[in-house]
Amino acid sequence: MEKLLTIKEAASFLNVSEMSLRRWTNAGKLPCFRVGGKHERRFNRQDLLNFLHPDDHDKIPLGIGEYRVAASAHIAHFYNTLDECLGDGISYLSTGLSRGEKIVVVSTGARLPRLLAGLEDSGFPVSRLIDDGVITTDTGQERPAQQIRFMSDALLGTDSAKGVRLLGDMAWAVERGWSLDDITTLENYTNSSLANQNKLFLCQYDMEQFRASAAMMAIETHSLTSYRGALKTSPYFSEAV
Repeated sequence: MEKLLTIKEAASFLNVSEMSLRRWTNAGKLPCFRVGGKHERRFNRQDLLNFLHPDDHDKIPLGIGEYRVAASAHIAHFYNTLDECLGDGISYLSTGLSRGEKIVVVSTGARLPRLLAGLEDSGFPVSRLIDDGVITTDTGQERPAQQIRFMSDALLGTDSAKGVRLLGDMAWAVERGWSLDDITTLENYTNSSLANQNKLFLCQYDMEQFRASAAMMAIETHSLTSYRGALKTSPYFSEAV
């Protein structure tokens, strides 16, 4: 269980006075726990984050940092190293499994086993989850139409469930020899599929592997971008590029 914060630590976290915290807890605006004979206040970190960002109550954890996003979102994740790619990918997928979501992973033949091993190391019975259809994997198809068919099949039956969380390390598209137009077609399809709720997509782009034109396309086709641990609204997002 996460360590509870003292009133001093919570006040520092929110950058307010301890008196303000006492006033908010007394008014029922901010939850707290009472511990010990003196009933001292203790605070949960997530409660403090919810207090700072009340609009986040209806959002779900991304699994990268402490960010929360809409249950239906399309995010471009730019990374500089393979360790960053795999580490954030495993954290993102682990968060989905912990929430009971269906998982779809598209990666290269070399990286996919490492992602699955990371999930296994995190305590998830990967083989059984694959057999049960909770985890679906792919190393990428040769043509956009084939990939769209795969994604359509993988996303079926998730509307009324906890939702689905897809991770696509776009390095697989490079291995398959896809053009920028091919990738753009797939990203635009992903945006159209978001009309059905509870579908979260994280598309990873290697900053060294993809040129500026591809990075710009990713910014234009994703509503959110993640880079160096920061999550931002894409300034040039357009649902159809």
